[in-house]
Amino acid sequence: MPFEAPLRVSGWRPHPGPQTAFLRSTADECLYGGAAGGGKSFALLLEGLRDCRNPGYRGLLLRRTYPELRKSLMDQAHKILSGLATYNVEHRAWTFPGGGQLMFGALGDDRDVHRYQSAEFAYIGFDELTSFTQYQYEYMLSRNRNIAGLRNRVRAATNPGGVGHNWVKARFIDTCPPYEKRWFLRDGADETVVTADTPRARSRNFIPARVTDNPTLMEADPGYIARLEALPERERRTLLEGRWDISFEGLVYDNFDTTLHVVDAVDLPPDWLRFRSVDFGYNNPLVVQWWALSGDDELILYRELYATRQLVSDIGPLVRDLSANERIMTTVADHDAENRAELEKHGIPTVPAVKKIAEGIQACRRRLEPDRERGLPQIYLLRDCALRRDPHLVAANRPTSTQDEFAVYQYPRDAGGTSIDEIPLDLDNHGMDAMRYAVMHVEQMKARRYGGPQYRWRRLEGI
Repeated sequence: MPFEAPLRVSGWRPHPGPQTAFLRSTADECLYGGAAGGGKSFALLLEGLRDCRNPGYRGLLLRRTYPELRKSLMDQAHKILSGLATYNVEHRAWTFPGGGQLMFGALGDDRDVHRYQSAEFAYIGFDELTSFTQYQYEYMLSRNRNIAGLRNRVRAATNPGGVGHNWVKARFIDTCPPYEKRWFLRDGADETVVTADTPRARSRNFIPARVTDNPTLMEADPGYIARLEALPERERRTLLEGRWDISFEGLVYDNFDTTLHVVDAVDLPPDWLRFRSVDFGYNNPLVVQWWALSGDDELILYRELYATRQLVSDIGPLVRDLSANERIMTTVADHDAENRAELEKHGIPTVPAVKKIAEGIQACRRRLEPDRERGLPQIYLLRDCALRRDPHLVAANRPTSTQDEFAVYQYPRDAGGTSIDEIPLDLDNHGMDAMRYAVMHVEQMKARRYGGPQYRWRRLEGI
């Protein structure tokens, strides 16, 4: 359907090509993604205005943080809508003359979706979708409903990369040829391509974006492409060329699946063995992980401190107090003697971690792989186990938890994309290191007590 501007907004119109195709999409879900600067955020905003004259219309535009919203969508909305609609600062919502509303929100972590538990939105737009988790996206799909008789739709815009690169690629890029609408039927964790007349099927399509699709940017900033061309190869290919196929080849843990390994919070039995693992840092994250080990040899990451610019002397009391009512067996730590001594001062004795990288990675991969007997892995992360999102990491668009690191922890590659080393890049890996320490500690204990790493613990008494 052709896009018709619902308001008389002088000078603001979609550009011919992908931006217009995005606005004409009739799919239930549509991703406008690829190169930087393609006019994607503006298209999300325009789509949010489609039904604004309807008094029952409610639309929602989302980013991970409010500062990100202010720098992009909210600033653009003020330029377009000032004088045409009324803005409520407290609720971050524009109300139009007919009564429709367009709201702005942020999902800092998975728990934030529950703020919208009873809400209804005919339109939901995700800006920079790869910065969101799969859980956040799929939960918000349940809020895409209305009683005003309007067409429900979910739209998203993004560049390749980011912590959500893998699931976004799997949902849209791998399954939807550009511009082609396809229908999918979900049955539990399984999803199949079906015909349009299949009951309960939902449709999706993908509109690729290029920087040259945005003539407004090209005229205002003619040097933009040159700056993208000067980026390192991987960033150049993703941001300039919009490439999805090479961005995260060479992932260390390509068998990590958020739908399998990330589970809702539960009360863990108090008799399960518990311990901590620590990787020290300051400008880079200092990571403390709390682990529980079940009688079936399942490791569960149930709490995590992931912070920058924090001294060990500052976080020591917090780590101790968070574990006050728990029986912590030990703390497995990086080898830095000074930092380990500082933890000791706060009543946190440590043991040195086994730091064999390649061997540790293989041990972690074995735990991530579902076993043949039950089809289940032997390592889990509780959803929202991270205590907080570090604001410095958020501002730098870097991982803010161990879960985030899975999507960016990778091996170095040559120009052709082939991995050239068995040791991963030393970047955004502090949660990965702490996890490896935990896994290797358990494997070491099993080897010492039972003579081999394959023993499956059934009981924990006496350990």
